[in-house]
Amino acid sequence: MKPFAYHQPGEAAEAGRLLETHGGQARLIAGGSDLLGELKDGIVHYGQLISLSRVKGLDQIHQGASGLRLGAMVILARMEGDPLLSGPYRMLAEAARGVATPEIRNQGTLGGNLCQRPRCLHYRSPWVSCLKKGGSGCPAMESGHQHYLSVMGAGDCRAVNPSDLAPPLVALAGVAIIDGASGSRSLPLTDFFAGPDQIAGRDNALRPGELLVAVELPPMPENWRGTYLKARERTAGDFALISAAFGCRIEEGRIEQARLVLGGASAGPMRCPEAEALLEGQAPSAETAARAAEAAFADASPLPHNGFKLDLGRALVSRAISQITSSTG
Repeated sequence: MKPFAYHQPGEAAEAGRLLETHGGQARLIAGGSDLLGELKDGIVHYGQLISLSRVKGLDQIHQGASGLRLGAMVILARMEGDPLLSGPYRMLAEAARGVATPEIRNQGTLGGNLCQRPRCLHYRSPWVSCLKKGGSGCPAMESGHQHYLSVMGAGDCRAVNPSDLAPPLVALAGVAIIDGASGSRSLPLTDFFAGPDQIAGRDNALRPGELLVAVELPPMPENWRGTYLKARERTAGDFALISAAFGCRIEEGRIEQARLVLGGASAGPMRCPEAEALLEGQAPSAETAARAAEAAFADASPLPHNGFKLDLGRALVSRAISQITSSTG
């Protein structure tokens, strides 16, 4: 690993100023489980690392009249069992519980999970040039190593955001709270993640000198329930090949307020409005769940070696819908 300077600012604005001052040579570090691996493998190099460990208030979870606020430095292990992540928010605890290994969950953070770099094997190789690293082409298009690449929303880059927390947070209508040298702003999480047309070095909508400080969730109806399911190559400690976050409430035997978000399918977590509309107002049934699963992947455009993710995804979506509608009915 090449040497770097290490900063520990006490305020978000100070962290933003350091980012702005050092430009492309600076990178934020939270738990470090992703970034340190990149540095050790020689994928990237930053001369300045800016730790968020001492920025006040980022490691808290608060519930108030306006909903739930989760600081970017809340560790995943806490999210697994925090009593505030129950009822309508239980799907977040489920997602956190499925991240990597206990050791990583004791170190990894909410913000780090949302802002981690792609798991594309070409991006992760120090010997391969690609669009995400400022290169001129996408070797994944001609490769057999396409398991962790997108099947929808095709662009010049097929890398996906590997976050397990992103799909349930989007399903819960999460809002990213952003701070930095130029002040603070908020952004719906649906707009936070970069699309396939935003390639080199960009995975999200953070501007130079900005950092994610929290995610806010609006109040949810007490009878709204959700779940998060993911398919992975190994039963533990692995990233999702594809995942699904689904939630709804049942009123008088009908599905209401249905929300379905896919992970591992596109450049960012992808909400499925057509599938949601198909479910809305319907009586729960296996047939309805299967139709919604088909609708969720109706516009898929898989690569030659990852079409299997469509069958996995349909099965996950159908199972998630059936699981929630049967338990809330």
